[in-house]
Amino acid sequence: MDNIRTFLRMREYHPNAKFLIRLVRTAPFEDSVVATKTANALMKHVKSKRFDGVLVMFDGIHLEYRSSTAFLEAMSEEKSMMLVFGLSGRRVFGYGAVKRLQEINPLVEHIFLDMGELPSNEEPTRITQINPLFSNTSIPFEETIQGTVDELVKEGILPARIVVGLTAGGWKFEIKESQDPLRISHGIYAVEAGKRVAYQDACKARGAVIYDWKTMNEITVYRQMWMNVNLPLMKAMGEKIKWILGQKFAGFGISDALTDDPRGDCGTDPLPAHRLAMQLIRNTIPANPAKCTRLCYLDPEQVEETFPIDNLRSDYCSHIVVHYFDLDLKNNVVVAEKAESLVKKIDQWRTKIVEIAPKLILSLGSKQVTGVWQFLLGNDFRRKEVAEELVKSMYASTADGLEISWTLEQMASDFDKKNLKALIDDIVTIDVEKKFELVVAATPQSSFSDFYDYEHLNQTVSLIVLHSHRLHSESLPFTGHSSPLRATSSMKDPKMTWESLFNHWAEKKVSRSKIVLSLTASTLSMQSLADMRSSASAPFGQPVFVSMLRSKKSDIHSQQEVCESLETGTGITHWVDVADVPYLRRYDQMVAYENTLSSHIKAVWASMKGVGGLALHNIHQDDPSAVCNNRTSFPLLDSLSRAQVCQKCLKQHDFKKCAQHDFVVSCSFDLKKNMPLFKTDIVPYERCTEVVVEQAKLSLGGNITFKDSQQEQVLRNLTTMRPKMLKCGMVLSLSCGDSEKHLNHILGDNMTSAINNVMSVMEKYKFSGVQLDCEKAIRRGNHIFFSNFVKKLVKKFENTKASNGCNRTLSARFSPFTRTPSSYYSISLLNRLSHVSIRMTDKNQVDLPFFFNTSNPDFPSTEKFVKLWKNFGLKPEKLVLELSPFGWQEGKKEGEKIKMTQGETCVAVGNKAVYQQNYEILTGSTSHANGTVHIPLIEDFRYKIGYIQREQLGGLALNSVNGDDYTGICGRGSFPILKSVYSSTKCR
Repeated sequence: MDNIRTFLRMREYHPNAKFLIRLVRTAPFEDSVVATKTANALMKHVKSKRFDGVLVMFDGIHLEYRSSTAFLEAMSEEKSMMLVFGLSGRRVFGYGAVKRLQEINPLVEHIFLDMGELPSNEEPTRITQINPLFSNTSIPFEETIQGTVDELVKEGILPARIVVGLTAGGWKFEIKESQDPLRISHGIYAVEAGKRVAYQDACKARGAVIYDWKTMNEITVYRQMWMNVNLPLMKAMGEKIKWILGQKFAGFGISDALTDDPRGDCGTDPLPAHRLAMQLIRNTIPANPAKCTRLCYLDPEQVEETFPIDNLRSDYCSHIVVHYFDLDLKNNVVVAEKAESLVKKIDQWRTKIVEIAPKLILSLGSKQVTGVWQFLLGNDFRRKEVAEELVKSMYASTADGLEISWTLEQMASDFDKKNLKALIDDIVTIDVEKKFELVVAATPQSSFSDFYDYEHLNQTVSLIVLHSHRLHSESLPFTGHSSPLRATSSMKDPKMTWESLFNHWAEKKVSRSKIVLSLTASTLSMQSLADMRSSASAPFGQPVFVSMLRSKKSDIHSQQEVCESLETGTGITHWVDVADVPYLRRYDQMVAYENTLSSHIKAVWASMKGVGGLALHNIHQDDPSAVCNNRTSFPLLDSLSRAQVCQKCLKQHDFKKCAQHDFVVSCSFDLKKNMPLFKTDIVPYERCTEVVVEQAKLSLGGNITFKDSQQEQVLRNLTTMRPKMLKCGMVLSLSCGDSEKHLNHILGDNMTSAINNVMSVMEKYKFSGVQLDCEKAIRRGNHIFFSNFVKKLVKKFENTKASNGCNRTLSARFSPFTRTPSSYYSISLLNRLSHVSIRMTDKNQVDLPFFFNTSNPDFPSTEKFVKLWKNFGLKPEKLVLELSPFGWQEGKKEGEKIKMTQGETCVAVGNKAVYQQNYEILTGSTSHANGTVHIPLIEDFRYKIGYIQREQLGGLALNSVNGDDYTGICGRGSFPILKSVYSSTKCR
């Protein structure tokens, strides 16, 4: 009890740490009932002692028994407690261990993998290395950290779920007198059982010292003593820790403090391994480069020294832009105050990132008035001096680029336009080594006045950052928003919107890939002269009090302050439709700001328009310390990174060749009936990597049956087309029925017959592959039958070619409602299939919302299920999203959906209907005489393709080509949804 109290008192010094109690059990539970009772009693006891959670270590053969899962299931029901499961490396390779770990994985926060004991430790007298990282000639792969982790990852337990346990100290063995200590290696037998040795004892040992660069261990030999130690130095244990951090594991641990020289007997500071670990954690940020262009702006004058830059994830920003250079009438170019110290801090952060760090861009002149720019650039000699000093400074810096930001005030004439162009040309000419990229910032006012040479910028600079976050100013005598998406009827100047500014630059033939649109984490506070409560329906255009003397101390400035105002009830938030922005009303103040929803909408909208990138200004005001929800630092950046996609143009596959397709386009064709006007000879196979034929059924006796003769006739019609399809795949969708009992009869007694019949049907109808649609019939009781069935099919397919000469394909199809895939399927087996198609539709064959619903975060979404399957270990390149072209009309009953094809929608609402976009669900909606119609638009499909590419998934499946506009009645030609996969002017 005293030890527990002493331990928990450490909370005073480590307020953010989680304090877990470690429970070790050696003997398996008698049964699941005993396991559950024990778990409930333990959790009650642990809660009474006020621990934050439990680390459960099973030191035995527990994983062979189902009761171990029951124990952890019972413990996981206590949601307020953190639950971590731990096991030693030696237990990973036990009978059925990985399968049991797949069941345990979703129940716990992390899996702690203690690498202090390896499989060779089953025999205590066998000489063993401590925590070997890589294998060498004597250490098998499965005895290493890398090999053990690979075994788990192969079965779907990802690195992000694993905490790797390292050991302070090492092993000591006494060897036979006849053995040469210098020739001893891992696995050889010693005289007696090995002993664990603490580092404070090992550091005093005498003898010859050898360093093993594979295991990263130090070996000491003296007479008949052989000892290896986890040396707490950067070149030894440090290399293991850096490897773990680089592989994006959940973390690592060191056991234990008592063997890590706690008194400093070895002549260094106490606890050297723990100190080394903390040093590396502080100085290492897991690399995860931004997948799209995203600029993050910081102003040295506003950023405090305590700014927690380490909270900034490496994938949030592709570039970090710092106001660095000021223009000066006397000295031409000077470094801005506090800029050097901020850049130094950013460089230290960038060096911590294991791989590719965000680029650093130094900004010039964003705080100088137009008169200063005109004075320095209007004279050819001084302008060239400015350019030379800039290039010299850039060469001496660590920066990757320079931003020219004539933005504090707008430019005044075409003369300014000419001088800006000349400065750019001077810099490009002087930068003979092409060491840095050039970025130009542009204001809305100068843009609409055409004070930029659009063609010249298109040819010379990397990016053009539009200040679309400054579309309204506090100096204007009426209310507005700094970055409305579209114009509302109450806006004084309808041009001052994201949409208008972007369209202006696009119409000037500037490459979309160079355009960057901006938003800001800071707020815009206005003091209203009207009663804001009565003007909530038209918040823009209301009169405000404008004075240079108005105190701004009480204004809201940041995302954190917005949260605090809402939580305390002093502010009320409102949403402005059409503009798609929020504002906060507090007393007589109107505060325009961005929230996660408005930034999400902007990111999706910009992605759909093919905008080259996004910029968030003043990121230091984006709640960097996660005060708002105590969970997400930089919430606006987080929202942008989740929603922004950068679609790359897809090269259409060659259906005349057998090839492994980088991007699957699977097209399902419904055999239920030969739909009116849909003839089999118009199936657009050349646009598909495979055509999936819906659907045959695996029936009793292992036979393959179709619903009726009409289906078989349609299939025969398709078969006659097979020669025209050349190398395009034709795949049979095969259902396993709706009941567990049905599938058990087939696979239990007739598996061989079923496999032979599958091969026979493939030959008869010239199918090149099979897609298994068996989810409804698979339960815990028969998933082993299903796995054996799949394994045998895979082997059968590998030994023969399809009728078109290509490899046969075997895929599987699941609904999003399989919440724990590893409980029913072997993830490693699924990763061997051609692909796994996840049906992202509801019972009406209509797509689920793509992103989570802000009003109901628990509602299922495509984004959520993609993460779920990836977290369970399905390789991203194997995961194919099944999307639907169908829309729906709201029925008379509540919640009723009447399914509609693309063509039926056009007939109902007309070709010129205007759709309102929903940027979370990713559908368009429009109203007509009979109600409201919701339909996925081409823009939605293109966005989803960009998401699939960004997440590096395997491709997409169209769940019914019959639902596309196959007649061309909508005026966009036949199959416009399918054709949009390859044809887009907004990809790059």
